[in-house]
Amino acid sequence: MVYLIIGIVLLIVLVPIFSVLPSARQKQQMMMRQTARAAGVAVDLTIIDDPNPDQDKYLSHTGRKIPAKLEVVAYRIQRQRGHDWQRLSDLSWCLERRLDGGWVWVTDGELLSKEMRNFLDKSTDDLPADVERIEESGHKISVYWHEKAEGDEDYVLKFLRQCAHLPLHEQPPDKGLTARK
Repeated sequence: MVYLIIGIVLLIVLVPIFSVLPSARQKQQMMMRQTARAAGVAVDLTIIDDPNPDQDKYLSHTGRKIPAKLEVVAYRIQRQRGHDWQRLSDLSWCLERRLDGGWVWVTDGELLSKEMRNFLDKSTDDLPADVERIEESGHKISVYWHEKAEGDEDYVLKFLRQCAHLPLHEQPPDKGLTARK
């Protein structure tokens, strides 16, 4: 009987300790985030509006609608500003993933440079399937995703770095470089 009581006391003490330890998935996510931070990318836990809000998962057990929000991780990088950043307006753009896996422009991306728009059109398909949204606002480029597979952070980091180095605005032609006759 004494051994049974000792065993129960040990369980009462040890179970909460083991429940606090991170799972293998949480350890994987911590490693992904440390890799991103080491590369100079900010990592934040955030909530965004679900791009596909008309799903049954947004109904409570009583049938009442609940807010269509997603808990995601935001990987953010600051765009390097050129010498004329004060003269040019701040452009904000946003792409969201549709249910079929394609991408849709939420805000108008027509004012973006051709290089940036072409890059976004071509490279969004290389991003992990669990990326929900890509946006830029205030010269910060953000990728919102669920971090499902280890190693996918490499694609996201590469995407962010390439986005940050592309020009945001169309470059006006240089007037000082015209040939003189």
